[in-house]
Amino acid sequence: MPSDSAASGNQFGRLLFPGGPKRPPVLPPVQLALVSLALACAAALLGYVNGTPEDAALAAFVALLGAYMAANIGANDVANSVAPLVGARVLPLGAALLLAAGAEVAGALFAGDQIVGRIAFRIVDPDLVRDPAGFVYGMAAALTGAALWVNAANLLRAPISTTHAIIGGIVGVGLFALGASAINWPEIAAITLGWFVSPVASALAAIAILAFVKRELLGVQDKLRAARTWIPILIATMAALFVLFLIKKGLANVWQPAMPVLVTTVLAAFAATMALAGPYIRRTSMGLANKGQTVRVLFRVPLIAAGGFIAFAHGANDIANIAGPVTAILHVQATSDLDLAPGIPFWVFLLGALGIAAGLLLFGGGMVRLVATRITKINPIRAYAVAMATAATVTAASWIGLPVSTTQIAVGAIFGIGIYRELRAQKDRAAKAIQTQKRPRRLFRRGDMLRILIAWTITFPASALISGLLYWIISLSE
Repeated sequence: MPSDSAASGNQFGRLLFPGGPKRPPVLPPVQLALVSLALACAAALLGYVNGTPEDAALAAFVALLGAYMAANIGANDVANSVAPLVGARVLPLGAALLLAAGAEVAGALFAGDQIVGRIAFRIVDPDLVRDPAGFVYGMAAALTGAALWVNAANLLRAPISTTHAIIGGIVGVGLFALGASAINWPEIAAITLGWFVSPVASALAAIAILAFVKRELLGVQDKLRAARTWIPILIATMAALFVLFLIKKGLANVWQPAMPVLVTTVLAAFAATMALAGPYIRRTSMGLANKGQTVRVLFRVPLIAAGGFIAFAHGANDIANIAGPVTAILHVQATSDLDLAPGIPFWVFLLGALGIAAGLLLFGGGMVRLVATRITKINPIRAYAVAMATAATVTAASWIGLPVSTTQIAVGAIFGIGIYRELRAQKDRAAKAIQTQKRPRRLFRRGDMLRILIAWTITFPASALISGLLYWIISLSE
């Protein structure tokens, strides 16, 4: 039987965020607590070993905070990459989580070094920070406040932007400690613009992709021939996006090709993938019926690859939310230098990557079910439209170096699919001139959409408020 406190917590969650799905824990509560404790001890030990002799205890504490944030990011943002796979029944939940964990770790380790400085050092003007100790306490308060808010969102089954949370935390501490003049408002404005534009862009891209597939693959007489023509092109486009993302984000420190070389490399990836995908799709489609269901089946394997790409991109983007504050704290504590750190220690990336993977595998199932099944019905074609739109939007953001929310981008694409389905259904009803007194069938859940939008809206101020209060408490104890 659940305890009274657990029951009241569930009631509170249903009051604020009604309709959230129930999720049994991956492990029994005692085992889950023991595993979590073991991971916490490992994180603290990693920080202690890699800290300087003078600050080993602080490094252990900061590593523990970073691991806590990382686990919450994994539990919340895992839905970005694998929810379409699960919703379309391309992979079972366990296999999808394992795929995402591996790709998240790879993205964090190989492509996660480009936006860290922006988040850690460009929100608050370092020229106005005179006290290195105050900076350390402030960044620790921001990291803790953001992690607490993401944890609360996980308990309430609300997929939020962890990027919003950490930036909100930094802004909250900066406002409280130094005032509004210390905040780099043009930077905040640019980032905020990305928060608004990216989910809309992703939704429009998903609608365009789905409309194209319906017209060119499902709306023709010879569906198999159309599938053999277009699906390899769609797969090759996804591969080209991945190569572009990897060059611009993962290899930027070692290779920055000129535009002609970059274009040639991306086109070569497109052509090579076409050469492999074409024969594969032709072989797979042999003997299949000329039906729409056949086309959906042919999207299954490409969709798995797309899910891996999105998880890779997510790991590359959101590792900054852990590595940025952790590196800033340790760099300033060790050197009293408030300038941008020259690099990110490998162990910090490893801490963040493993923390994200652990949170994903242990606590991420409930968020996956929410995004995969409650917003709108997903099949392989719709899932591929979501994946392609997400990949394109994330790649575009990485091109300009803008920290965006992969949560908002992926969920925005799903919103777009749901809206498109309803608009198309209404158009079909009008075309058939169906007269009925029944209400039109709704094809996406407005309640869940509103709940998620509210969660997105309050994340920035909530994280800022929590972090500011934590810094105030710390300042009282000095």
